[in-house]
Amino acid sequence: MDRSRALAIEYAENQYLRTRVEGLASMPGNPYRASVQGDSSCGAFLVAEQPSPMLNRVHGDQEQDAGKLASLLQACAACAPAIALVAASARIAPTVDLQGQLLQRLKGWTHGQLFAPVEAIPASPARSDIESVDLSTLESFCALHREAFNTPAAARPVTQAAFSALLDDARGHLYLAREQGVAVAGAALFVADNGLAYLGTAFTTKAARGQGHHRALIAHRLNQAVALGAQSVAATALVSSQSRRNLEHYGLRLSHLQALYRAAP
Repeated sequence: MDRSRALAIEYAENQYLRTRVEGLASMPGNPYRASVQGDSSCGAFLVAEQPSPMLNRVHGDQEQDAGKLASLLQACAACAPAIALVAASARIAPTVDLQGQLLQRLKGWTHGQLFAPVEAIPASPARSDIESVDLSTLESFCALHREAFNTPAAARPVTQAAFSALLDDARGHLYLAREQGVAVAGAALFVADNGLAYLGTAFTTKAARGQGHHRALIAHRLNQAVALGAQSVAATALVSSQSRRNLEHYGLRLSHLQALYRAAP
């Protein structure tokens, strides 16, 4: 495992998620009780009204920032934030000691982080049935996201607000794929300030799966990343998933494994 590359990927993903929470925190009245601490290198982002590890995390370099991370986990304990740790192989420890604080691995939250320099990305033809999302089509994007991930009703408003916040940032981009004019798939792209383009969430309606929409959205975002001046690209996927195989089809390769942990009770 190339540790410097792994940290660059983790930084880009955290910046993508942190930006969404920053947008929530800036909403009038802060209805979802969102907050951020520290900075993009080491800090925390929290959404008290949405307990998902996706929006409640402490982040930083485990080796250089161990003391800060342990303190943040304690200070933010009310939101039960997760922390992402990197590993080189599938032999990931179920528990980790961080500055005397016991962390437990979250089941179902271990993923592969994939990476490619832009020069390794194969050229792909442009698709006319993929469009950029704006405020007028954001609801369609979020409706597909709700269907694909079976989002609980209570979490839907905060999810839509977080995607809206992403659109307010020049680094964030959302896309919709259509079939005969009907929206069937969506995906996100975020170009972090370290030059790495992170391929964020991607989803397809159940009826449209297996028809190449996920691959088409990967190719489209890769083309967009190159056009936006990114130096490299990264994405997250379950190691044994079709998503990983689709990403590898376009030149991305496994960099490392990411496992989420929480402080033990």
